[in-house]
Amino acid sequence: MKGRQKKRKARHKRQKQKGIQKQVFLDYERLKYLVSATSSVIYTAKSKGDCGATFVSDNVTRMVGYKPDDFLKKSTFWIDHLHPEDRKYVLSLMKKLVKEKKYSFEYRFRHKNGDYVWVRDEMHLVYDREGKPREIIGCWTDITQQKKTEKALQESSELLKKFMDSATEGFVLFDEHMNIIDVNDYILETFHAKKKDVIGMNALDLSLAAWETGRYDQYMRVLKTGIPCVVEDVVPPAQYGDMHVAVKVFKVGDGLGMIIRDITQEKRTEEKLQESEERFRTLYESVRAGVIVQEADGEITEINKVACDIFRVTENHIKGMSAFVPFTNLIDEAGEAIPDRENPFMITRRTGKPIRSAIIGIFPDDFMKLRWLLINTEPILDSSTGKVDAVIITFIDITERKEIEKALRESEERYRHIFEQSPIGIGIAALNGQVITANKAMQNITGYTLEEFRKINIANTYENIKERELLVKIIQKHGGVIDYHTRLKRKDGTLYDALLSVTRINIGGKDYFHTICQDISGRKKLKKRMSTHTKKKKKRS
Repeated sequence: MKGRQKKRKARHKRQKQKGIQKQVFLDYERLKYLVSATSSVIYTAKSKGDCGATFVSDNVTRMVGYKPDDFLKKSTFWIDHLHPEDRKYVLSLMKKLVKEKKYSFEYRFRHKNGDYVWVRDEMHLVYDREGKPREIIGCWTDITQQKKTEKALQESSELLKKFMDSATEGFVLFDEHMNIIDVNDYILETFHAKKKDVIGMNALDLSLAAWETGRYDQYMRVLKTGIPCVVEDVVPPAQYGDMHVAVKVFKVGDGLGMIIRDITQEKRTEEKLQESEERFRTLYESVRAGVIVQEADGEITEINKVACDIFRVTENHIKGMSAFVPFTNLIDEAGEAIPDRENPFMITRRTGKPIRSAIIGIFPDDFMKLRWLLINTEPILDSSTGKVDAVIITFIDITERKEIEKALRESEERYRHIFEQSPIGIGIAALNGQVITANKAMQNITGYTLEEFRKINIANTYENIKERELLVKIIQKHGGVIDYHTRLKRKDGTLYDALLSVTRINIGGKDYFHTICQDISGRKKLKKRMSTHTKKKKKRS
């Protein structure tokens, strides 16, 4: 009996042990499957020395291409495959594991194909009963994609920051409470601020004008609706200088983005343009010249008062009319009729070229009252087609000038007649003695023709050349002489007595000597004979 019971107990014990072994095996296989099925690699390693692996889960092959045995065969396998730039850093962190019992860090591990895989390594130090480090249990997680994403995000952020900081417009980011969370360099430079002083400020801290003008309410509506808004002209507080900015506000996440563009120069340009237009309008109305703006189709769009006065019309009567053609029935300076096609407006409209200083005659309201105009035209071209859109016609009334010129011509003709027909010698010479002209009487007195006169210096006609120099000094001092007696020499060398009346005149901006010469040789001879006759008569008495 006792023997059977012993055998039964032994058999039962063996069966129980087999069951336990089977369960342990099943549990191990289950654990092994779970460990290998997960994306993380489980490992154990020595706690000292080269920290060589003592166990690595099978899924390590999926992560780095190597089999578990590759790690186990060579204790330095893990260290040898660390990225050279990370190795020193990783080994230095291993010292912290002893102090802190667990530690996690990230590094690059060389894949079997030569690439590097980013790994997050979470280590736990296990101690024995005596409290001494026994082994390291760790877990590897492949974070390569995460690192790529982080790098891409970082590069994108850096690119965005570079873009914002190099932009020629200001960028400001606000949170949902309108507190500043970021600004670009343009804002800091434009408003002479430091980033640390700006971050955290509320929009209302910058200026209450945003509240007073209703802009703050506009910003709140953008936050609520997501519909952007634009404020065309904002004047910052005076401490930022005389500025004008345009602001565009849009929703960014839970907060707002704001683009600020400096339009100070544009505003000043607009103001200058407005001032220029006002000055032009004042000049247009007050200038003594007539001004007409005539469209290519002939319609008068602008005409000033001077033009109205010249053409004997009113502005209200003319503006907008296309039938009124001011420059018709024209004549040229020779009195010939100018064809309509050849009047200044038509030429410029046809050719696109300006006309300068054209002189034409018109008959505004009476064919007996001729008026003369000096006309300029300027085409206004279409920027896209290059064709003439309109012509600006400016003109001044030169009727009085023409009459003066006519009178001057008549006067010159009379003077020329007197000059040529005078029995007294008349000549004009430069201050240096070069003869410009001489009348017939002067040529007869001197014996020189005009062509011969122009080839000599007038000083050569004096008996004593020093006399000419003295005469010039007297003229320069007194402006002229009357009946100045001197001795002159004819072309044939004979001497004669002369009375000179010389005045200094200006022709075309240049000074000349105008000389009247009288030959008094005969008069002197007669006077001498009469004196001799008188003396003889007295002797006989």
